[in-house]
Amino acid sequence: MSTYILLLSITPSLAQTTITGKITDKQNTPIPYAHIQIENTNSGTVSNENGLFKLVFADNSIKRTIIVSSLGYQSKKVVLEAENNLIVLSPDIIQLQSVTITSKNPAKELINNAIRSIPNNYPLVEERHYGFFREVTHWNKQKEPIYIAETSIESIKKSYSKKQLSGDVKLVEFRKYKSTQLDSLNTRIHAGVHHIHRFDVVARREDFLQKLDRFKYKIVDTISRRDKNIYKIHFRNKEKISGYVYILDSTFAIIKAEFKQSSGFNHFLFSPENRKYLNYTVTYEQGKDSLWRFKQSNYKTAFKRKNKVLVLSSEYVTTNIEPNSKKMAYSDKFQYSDILLNKEKVYKPNFWRNYNIILPNKKYENLFKSNNFKTISKQKKWLNFLLKLKREIALSCSTINVSSYNLLFENSSLNLQETINSSNRNIYGLSYSLLYEFKPNFYLGYLGEAKIFKSGISSHNLSFQRQIKINPKRRPIFLTPSMNFGHQQLDYFLGTFNTKENLNVNGKSLNNGKTSVFLSQRNFRLQPNFALSIEKNRRLNFLFSIGYNIPISKKEGLLFQEKEGFFLFRKKQFIKNNRESLTINYNGNLLENKFSLNAGVSIQL
Repeated sequence: MSTYILLLSITPSLAQTTITGKITDKQNTPIPYAHIQIENTNSGTVSNENGLFKLVFADNSIKRTIIVSSLGYQSKKVVLEAENNLIVLSPDIIQLQSVTITSKNPAKELINNAIRSIPNNYPLVEERHYGFFREVTHWNKQKEPIYIAETSIESIKKSYSKKQLSGDVKLVEFRKYKSTQLDSLNTRIHAGVHHIHRFDVVARREDFLQKLDRFKYKIVDTISRRDKNIYKIHFRNKEKISGYVYILDSTFAIIKAEFKQSSGFNHFLFSPENRKYLNYTVTYEQGKDSLWRFKQSNYKTAFKRKNKVLVLSSEYVTTNIEPNSKKMAYSDKFQYSDILLNKEKVYKPNFWRNYNIILPNKKYENLFKSNNFKTISKQKKWLNFLLKLKREIALSCSTINVSSYNLLFENSSLNLQETINSSNRNIYGLSYSLLYEFKPNFYLGYLGEAKIFKSGISSHNLSFQRQIKINPKRRPIFLTPSMNFGHQQLDYFLGTFNTKENLNVNGKSLNNGKTSVFLSQRNFRLQPNFALSIEKNRRLNFLFSIGYNIPISKKEGLLFQEKEGFFLFRKKQFIKNNRESLTINYNGNLLENKFSLNAGVSIQL
């Protein structure tokens, strides 16, 4: 069997030359995801699912030499000097019986050797990878995609000397297509562009490279790539996770992995039982320094939704690699929790024309050209509204200052008489808010407080906030001055008393039994507040705030609340001072709460 590569055209631009081509075998069957590398560089691309590829050269290239390779074929070096270059790749298959390994479990031994050899086969210094990513969603058996998102990215790959689960990613350029079907889809994908970190099985050292005792391994074939023998090892566990890993026999480098899962899913976007399958493939490319680097990945999964199957697929290719000389600015990072489809960027056709990408099919390219963003659906408006909402929840700490007082309350069911000196009590509670960003960095919404223990503060407020970024070049730190206006209730617990008869106050009856009694003050208040928050990620901030309370129009008295029965149905009643045989004599303010401290988290929807 022979394989041909037919280069269709060489198109010059102002500063670059773009070459397109197609890779097929002798029967004209496309060969997908073949590696195409510019000789003596870390630049290149892969063919798409139809065998098509595009490669961009600088005009000062003296020799446009490429190396084309695919597992099971001999690699071929080609100097591109004219159109219609035809390259034949000869198959290179080694029979399984030629493998000689002396071990009771040779496949597992190879896996262990591959893990131990990772520091020898992969870079031990940080590098900056440039790549291309595409994400497509569609309903099964439907040709038109729901949406397509494409982006060129930069990422920082850390040393392979130890296990790495994550890394930094930056969007360079971005374009998307959204069909009318998107209105019926309330699902969004997180962390898509983190392919280079999420699916780097060598860097992550998880599953079949970590829990070896839970997997069964078997050598099923030997193949060749660039005149080197490769073991193809099948792995499988009880959770129906299976696949193949390809290990180079001379150095034990892992050069490819195929992963399949059909059950035992953890939570993702939907309930685990709704996921149909999860498949991904990752390949590595050897550089001129003989080290292997993450080259390309394909991911596909499907979920059952509304009696239909939703298919999510994505693909990534590394197009260039450089030494990393500086950290990626925090503000440039695409967070793991970010959603690519929500990004907005002006479409620049000239950029995509001169950038190495995995070629889309003609239909996808026409969809990008025809996309119209002027029509905004009702669902999109609701989505934009939700994205501007911010929720905050925090633990609050305050002090209630209690003035010296004399209390007298006479009732047929309960008599109280107390003389108390002034005191202070620390109280704790929860503060929570729901705010809307009505213009950049300005928020308006609801702020509430709830007590945790018997003594505490509860309030309901209208809040106006201005968010100021004080650390723009690094991890964001925000200073947020705000003004809150609302109603506040201070409750100071006096004790629990037994009543043999129903307690009648203000014409209402509380059931006999245990009754909790509080000193209570109700007032409107104005509260200037200052908050300091540090961003954990785009959706989560840690915050600390301090507020000063200015009471307006106070009412003091006693609060009676039933102690027994289901808590939602316990009745309570407030008696204002000098009413219903209640007398409280005090100097200044009966209850006073000047400062409020809060510490907690802020969550962006």
